[in-house]
Amino acid sequence: VSSLLVVNMRVQLFLIVCLVSCVVGSPKNVTLTTMNVLPSLPETPLLFRALETVIELARITVNEDPSILPFSELLVSPVYHFGSAGLAITEMMKLSENDVSLVGGNFFADVSTFTATVGGVFDIAQLSASASSPILADDLSYPLFSRLAPSSAGQGAVIRETILYYGKMQTFGWDKVAVISTSSVYGISLSNEFIANIGEEIEISTYQQFVFEGELTGALTSIEVELEEIKNSGARIIVAFIIGNYENLIVEADQKGLVGENYVWFVSDAISGTFFTNETVIELSRGLLGTFQYIPQDTPQYAGFIDLWNSADPEIFHDAGTVLSPFYFLTYDYVLTAAKAFDEADKLGLLDSGERVSGAVWTDMIREMQFNGTSGPVAFDSIGDRIAPFSISYYVPETGQYELAAIYDETTGFELLKDIVWFSNTTEIPDLDIRDPFHYWSCHDGKKKYDPTGKSVHLHTPDGSNIDDIDFDYHCDHFIDCENMSDEHEDCSADFVTLFIVFGVVTGVLVLIAIFLMFFVIIFGLFLEYRRLRVASPAFLVLLLISIIVGYCSVYAWFGKPHPVACGFQPWLLGLPAISMISALCAKSFRIWRIFKKASLKQRISDLELLGLWALLMLPAVLIVTIWTIVSTPTAEMKDFDDEHYVCTTGGFTGEPGGYVFFSILVAYGALVLLFGIFLSIVTRNVPSMFNESKLLAISIYNLIFLSVVIIPVFLVVNPFNPFAAWILRTVAILYAFTATMVLQFGPPLFGIIVKDKCKNVRVFKTSLTMQQAPKTSSLTTSD
Repeated sequence: VSSLLVVNMRVQLFLIVCLVSCVVGSPKNVTLTTMNVLPSLPETPLLFRALETVIELARITVNEDPSILPFSELLVSPVYHFGSAGLAITEMMKLSENDVSLVGGNFFADVSTFTATVGGVFDIAQLSASASSPILADDLSYPLFSRLAPSSAGQGAVIRETILYYGKMQTFGWDKVAVISTSSVYGISLSNEFIANIGEEIEISTYQQFVFEGELTGALTSIEVELEEIKNSGARIIVAFIIGNYENLIVEADQKGLVGENYVWFVSDAISGTFFTNETVIELSRGLLGTFQYIPQDTPQYAGFIDLWNSADPEIFHDAGTVLSPFYFLTYDYVLTAAKAFDEADKLGLLDSGERVSGAVWTDMIREMQFNGTSGPVAFDSIGDRIAPFSISYYVPETGQYELAAIYDETTGFELLKDIVWFSNTTEIPDLDIRDPFHYWSCHDGKKKYDPTGKSVHLHTPDGSNIDDIDFDYHCDHFIDCENMSDEHEDCSADFVTLFIVFGVVTGVLVLIAIFLMFFVIIFGLFLEYRRLRVASPAFLVLLLISIIVGYCSVYAWFGKPHPVACGFQPWLLGLPAISMISALCAKSFRIWRIFKKASLKQRISDLELLGLWALLMLPAVLIVTIWTIVSTPTAEMKDFDDEHYVCTTGGFTGEPGGYVFFSILVAYGALVLLFGIFLSIVTRNVPSMFNESKLLAISIYNLIFLSVVIIPVFLVVNPFNPFAAWILRTVAILYAFTATMVLQFGPPLFGIIVKDKCKNVRVFKTSLTMQQAPKTSSLTTSD
C-alpha cells in the first residue's frame, strides 16, 4: 500500500510540473490580426459594423472556452483597407515587417487576390471568412490562402441546377439566361465559371458588365444600356453576379419591365448576404433567389450563436440582435478557426519562444482542421477551400430575410426542401414563356386573327397541303401559301382567285375551240376530203391541234398552290407541246419543200414519213425533259423570298441551278428547230399560194422567237419579286403563242371553206405556178 502511495504521489507531482511548465510556456496573449474593410462608426454600413461585433463576440467566446487557449487570452488587432487593394498591400507589407505570419479577414475577393499574392511572397498565411471568388481556388498562385467560404463556382452550379429543375416542368422560357456582373474580380470570375459550365440545355442569351465604384460610398452606377441589351435578348431568367448596386439595378430593371411575375432573378452571396433598406427595392425583391453555401439551422452551434446574438447588449455590441446575415456565421467561425490554430500551435510549443511561425505552418494546421461550427461542419480541401454544399433561398419582404428552399451538392445532387414563394407571392412556378402577341392568317377561315398570348396558336410553315394558321406577312404577298388560296384572295388587290377564274375560262374556251377545229379537220379533211384541208395535211393539222390543246392545258399546272406533282409535270405539259407544235409546222413545210424542190420529179411524201420526221425532231426534246426529270427533278420546296414560301424549284440529284441548265438546253434546242423552220420558210417562199405556207410559218416562228427572247428573261427577273405579275406574263405568253399559231394555221382554210367556197369542196384552184415550176397541174393537186 505504501508503495502505491509513493507511485501516486510521483504521478501527481509529474502532472503538477507539466501543468506549471505549460502555464509558464503559453503566452499570456495571442493576437489575431484581422484585415477589415471599415472601422465601426455610425456612418459605416450596417453589415461592416455588425461584422466587427461578430468578431468581438467570437473573441469573447474563445476566451471563455477552456478547451481553446486555456492559458492565453485571444486579442484582435484590426487593420483597415477601406476597399482599396493598394492600401491592403501596404498593410500586408507592414505586417511582414512586424513578423506577423497569420492574417484574418479580407472579406472582398477583389482585395484578397492581391493580399494573397503578397502573402505568398512574404510568407503570410491568410484566412478569409467570405472571399468566395473562383479565381482564388488556385494553390499555385495563392499557396497560403484559405477561406471559410467554398468557391462560388458552386453557387453557379446550384443556379444551373435550379433552372434545370424548374425547366423540366415548364420547358419554354427556362432555357435562356441573361448574365450581368460588375467588372470586378468577383463578378467576372464567377460569371466566366458559370457560363463555362452552363451545359447545352441552357442558352446564355447575353452577358453584360458594368463598373461599380460605390461599394463603400454607395454611389450609384447607371446600367440603362446593359439592361436594354438584356431586354432585347428575350431572356426572362437574369443572373446577377455583382458586389453592389443591386438596389439601383433592380429599380432600373423594373423601369425596363424586367421585374415581375414572368421573370426570375438570381443573385450570388455578395447580395444574398446583405440587407435591403429601400422599401421599393424590398418589394421588388420578393421571390428573389439568392445563393449561399448551405448553413444547417438544426445544430446546437447554430442555435447557440442565435442566442448569443440576440442576448448581446446592443449598447456594447453594436447592431447585436438585428437581422442576421449568413456572413455572420462565417465570420464567427473564422475567428474560431484562427483561435484553434493558435491553440494547436501552442500545444506544439510553437508559441513558447515568441519566434515567428511560418505562414506555411499556419496554412497546414488550418487546412487539416475539422470541427462543427455555427455555419456547419468546418473542413478544408487541399487548396484551402471550405468543403460545403450550396443552397438556394428566396427573399421574403415581410421578414427581410431569405427562406431556405433547396440545397445542392456535387455528390447528392439537387434537393428541393421547400416550395419557392415567387414574385407572385404564390408557389405557382412562373410562366417564362411570354411571347409578343401577333396577328396571323387562318387559311381555313379565310380571315385575319389575333393571338394575344403569342403562344396559344402554333404557326405553320406553308409547306403542307392542309395548313391552317400562318404568319400574317403571308397575306397578300403575291405567293399562294394556303391550299384554298384565301391568303391571296380576301382583301387583296392582286386577287389570284379572280385571276385563275378569268384565265381558266379563257383557256377553257380556247381548248374548246381547238377541239372544235380538230373535229372540223377530221370531218372535212379526212372523211370528206376537202381539198383546202387535204393540201394542208390533215393528219399533221390534228397533231398540231393536239400539241396546242396540251399546251393550253399546261396553264392549269400553274393554278393554285404549288405541288410537287404539278411542278414535275410543267416541263412535260409546256416544253414538249411547244417543241411538238414547231416540229409539226416544220414537217409540213418540209413536205412542200421536197415536192417543189424538183417539181418535175413528182415526188410523193407520205404522212407516215412526215410523222417520222416529226418524231425525229421530238426525240431530243423528250430525252432532254426525261433526263431533266430524273437528274434535276422539278419539285416544290420552301425557298427564301424575304419570307419563306412554298414554290416550284429544282430537286433531284443536282438541286439548283440544275433546273435552269436543263431549261436552257430545252430552249436552245427549240431555237435550233425554229432555225430549221426559218430555213424552210425561206426555201418555200415561191411555191404556189395554194401550197405556200411560208408566210404563215414565218409569222408563227417569229412570234415564238419574240416570246422566247423577250418574255422568258423578263419572267425570270420579275418572278422572285412579284409572282402575281410573273404569272400573268407567263400565262399570256403561253396563250398567245398557241393561239397565234392556231389562228394563223387554221384561220385561212376555215375562212376559205366556209366563206369563199360556201362549204363546197372546190378541187381546182387558180395558181400562178409556171410550167417550169410544175409541168402538169395534176402534180400540184396531189397531196397524198
